[in-house]
Amino acid sequence: MTTPVTTPAHKAPRRRRAAVLAVSTLIAAPLLAATATPAMAEDGNTYLKTEQEVFDFISRSAPLNQKEAVRGYPVQGQDLQEVKLDDVEKVYPHDQALQDVPAKLGSRFNLPSTIPTERADIRRSSSDDKEPWLGNWDAKSMCGQPSHNPGGEPMPCGFVGVLDNAYPNMLTGSAVMGKAQFSFKTSATVGQDTSQTRGWSVGGKVTSELTAPGGPGGGKAGAEVNFTYSESTTTTNKWTTSTEQTNTYDVPDGVSGWVEGRANGGKYIGYIVYKLDFVDGDGNEKQKMVLIPARVLIQAPGNSVPMTFVKRMG
Repeated sequence: MTTPVTTPAHKAPRRRRAAVLAVSTLIAAPLLAATATPAMAEDGNTYLKTEQEVFDFISRSAPLNQKEAVRGYPVQGQDLQEVKLDDVEKVYPHDQALQDVPAKLGSRFNLPSTIPTERADIRRSSSDDKEPWLGNWDAKSMCGQPSHNPGGEPMPCGFVGVLDNAYPNMLTGSAVMGKAQFSFKTSATVGQDTSQTRGWSVGGKVTSELTAPGGPGGGKAGAEVNFTYSESTTTTNKWTTSTEQTNTYDVPDGVSGWVEGRANGGKYIGYIVYKLDFVDGDGNEKQKMVLIPARVLIQAPGNSVPMTFVKRMG
């Protein structure tokens, strides 16, 4: 069992592409900073000063694992910025990842000794995802493709990584200088995939909003952000519930206070991995493991809400 993190911390076979995505919308809600703890003021008007305090607070209800894995290609939650191999190797060497793959993703990733095995194909960056054995198909297209062997399993793929950024900040309200009182309305909804397209992982899109209600007639000025996440192999609670809350906060005298929306999850840096077995035009069979650098946002495995809104001060 994985130990929760306690401190915060990169000629071709005959295959046909099938990509049918069934999506249904489910609602999920924010967790407001409301659980009583010894560190909270009696009036509940608690402001957090440091990232460590934010981590300590959220980790009580949404603990993260130091290592995580995603079965299938992580369509949801991938970092759009290029991830370099050098950055991943500093925190998660590929040799360690290759050892973790069968344990985290299953026996389908074992390399049978009866088939000639090529050296592991370690790519230089997340953009280097084309497969030369298969006419430069990208990894997303290949994952889950049917085996060329009769009765063989679809090509396995997944993601393995280590925690890189716990509870990333997704949106921030405007700062208010105290002594003052202000109100914020918070909400978050999740559009979640209810079925897994062949070879792709399950995940969802979070739409969150942080608004300051106006005067007569109300107001809508505020911040809104969308982000996507993946579900890990250890996920036990999906983000499936919803509420909407308006809270009033008192900012202490001489202090700047604001509200932040933090994802109840972590960004994990590691590798998209797939195993490829292949028969060339001369009938020669061979196999290899491919590792592609990546960073993926993965939800906290045991938590059922997508965000925590916390009050900050500076």
